[in-house]
Amino acid sequence: MASALPPAAGPARELVDNARAQLAQGLAAVGSGGTLDLPALAHTAAAFVASLQADESLMAHALDPRETGPDLARHMTNVAIFAIKIGMCVGFPREKLEAAGLAGLVHDVGLVGLPGNLLDKPQGLSAEEQQLLLQHPEVGARIIRAAGPEYSWLATVVLQEHEREDGSGYPKALRGDDIHELAKVVGIADVYEALTHPRPYRRRMSPLDAVKEIISLERRTFPDWVLKGLIRGLSTFPVGSLVRLNSKEIGRVRATNPAFPLRPVVEILAGPSADRLAGPRVVDLSQNSLLFIVDSYTAEE
Repeated sequence: MASALPPAAGPARELVDNARAQLAQGLAAVGSGGTLDLPALAHTAAAFVASLQADESLMAHALDPRETGPDLARHMTNVAIFAIKIGMCVGFPREKLEAAGLAGLVHDVGLVGLPGNLLDKPQGLSAEEQQLLLQHPEVGARIIRAAGPEYSWLATVVLQEHEREDGSGYPKALRGDDIHELAKVVGIADVYEALTHPRPYRRRMSPLDAVKEIISLERRTFPDWVLKGLIRGLSTFPVGSLVRLNSKEIGRVRATNPAFPLRPVVEILAGPSADRLAGPRVVDLSQNSLLFIVDSYTAEE
């Protein structure tokens, strides 16, 4: 099987690397009793928005299957990217997109005090471990509130990110309009990020299968407008995902087509026998009626 090419180096790669380093440093500071540099993270969120409005290079990095293992900073960076993308697809103005990105960057800060192996245990959690995990939204909200009253809205989003539309979430079992709209966007981005990245107890899902899973299992836990944003922004075949064509060729999505979301621009990487092509070729499926996508792949597959 053809291997996935790494996302290209460039401004998007630098943005992602800087955000992860920034978060890793901030999480270490919080773990030592310090605080997050929220103004700096807000600047990073604004840069993410500008990048995603220009092209989808950030998506390729957020979906790169090679980057595995328990890394909270990477997870939070990815969630920020996905939250912004969903926000773009539901019509958020720029200011709200930047707020969604900042919320994504800090949404799991309350996990910093938990044992490092707790989030990636292959077996189930004990009752005591489960209780620790359920407390992290409140811990995170306290950390954000300590940064000042101007971030009270952000503390609310961090507190409510695991609340669900039908009251099945935590820590307050809130419902519907009692949940901040950005908490709903970050919440579904968080679920999507977890499904599209491997864990010790399961393989990652393809972006398409992750959306199918969310639609199937989470339909009552997120409002329709959030689900529609997920489908429009992260469904089908995002940039960077691997796909199989009806010709049995394997390709990687290079650009999406808003008018024809099932017919993106694809870079063909391997032939029908999974033989790596000497030189990849690019096909715009919206301009080629004979070729179409029949399935999506993870890199492992």
